[in-house]
Amino acid sequence: MSDATGLRERKKTETRVAIQQAVLFLALGRGLDAVTADEIAAAANVSVRTFHNYFGSKEEALVAAWASEFEVYVDALRERPADEPILDALEHVFGEIASRIGEHPGAVEGHVDLLWTSVAMTRHRSVLLDAAVRMVTDVVASRTATDPATDVYPHMVTAAAISAMVTAYQFTPASGAAGDRARLLRQTFGLLRSGLQRAQSPFA
Repeated sequence: MSDATGLRERKKTETRVAIQQAVLFLALGRGLDAVTADEIAAAANVSVRTFHNYFGSKEEALVAAWASEFEVYVDALRERPADEPILDALEHVFGEIASRIGEHPGAVEGHVDLLWTSVAMTRHRSVLLDAAVRMVTDVVASRTATDPATDVYPHMVTAAAISAMVTAYQFTPASGAAGDRARLLRQTFGLLRSGLQRAQSPFA
């Protein structure tokens, strides 16, 4: 690849990322339905024509923004040690997500609200969620030498791990105090490793 071609591709990537970050920032602040293509273009410092050259709609740009963020964690999962048990690898990467959540309180709620309350996102929602699950499943299949087209195993592992992460995030003890997500994540993954068998009390 020539220097000119490399520079051109790098600038295209930078423009795409700028648009994605702009739509995500504006949508989280005001809701996607209230944001216009003109505002996204202005925030990304590009023309409206350039915006439409990269994305057919603001919804498409927002989906791309979310996918790019999630791909960082998918890449981290892919790069875990090859001999590491798959549940350990998933717990480590999902723990990084939980840690990031802790550093940005309220951010996840904003993303969830945006995904589920935006009228404009209705027809894109399932596509985005399916793509996220498929990305994780493909890595799980690769790491466990299974075929996602014929083997249910990578699908079950992915679904169980995602459920463990969601449970750790959503669970609130009866006392009403928010639990430590890292501790809860260890607990939920511990239950997965045990086959969801609870330890028996010696007094039972």
